Amino acid sequence: MASNKITLAETEILSSFLLSRAGLKDIISLSQFTLLFPRERRSNPQIKLLYRELQRLRESQIARVRRKIEHEAITGFNQRKVAARHKKLDERVDDENMIGIELFGAPQAQPVLPLKDLLKQMEFAAEELETEQANVEEECQEILEEIRDIVEDLSDLRYGKLASSDTQAQVTREINHLVGVCERILSEPADGKGGS
Repeated sequence: MASNKITLAETEILSSFLLSRAGLKDIISLSQFTLLFPRERRSNPQIKLLYRELQRLRESQIARVRRKIEHEAITGFNQRKVAARHKKLDERVDDENMIGIELFGAPQAQPVLPLKDLLKQMEFAAEELETEQANVEEECQEILEEIRDIVEDLSDLRYGKLASSDTQAQVTREINHLVGVCERILSEPADGKGGS
């Protein structure tokens, strides 16, 4: 019952803050709106129609804000229920829950992983990172070698060192290959985790 009062209070506070005096009439009256137009146009009946259309749009926005306020109040209520449930679960930590604590960390009031186990996990994680770094460096070297070979072949072409008769086809293949390598590099995720 208390949470219902909280939800109503949230709704009332948000509504009074966001929706009181939110109508177009509260912001600008038809006569004030008419004064915004040049003197010779103020008697045009289209001004009143335009004002009515703006009023309709404003009322639509107010209705949308009202729906969002109600949705947020319900969401807040549900979040409080989930938080209360989690608090009860956090109070009962056992060996099965220790895995979650090891993965996501423990609140300061909860028991923590023994130092030996923590050091083992950190060493394992460091080894995995070193292996991944070596793989990425190896892949970068391979790509760099491919690019160097292509540049060398293009240099040979520029200075006329290529003697084969199908030079044009070979150059086209090499350029397409270079473009493919560049596109592959550019399409890999920015975090450096790319596979070959």
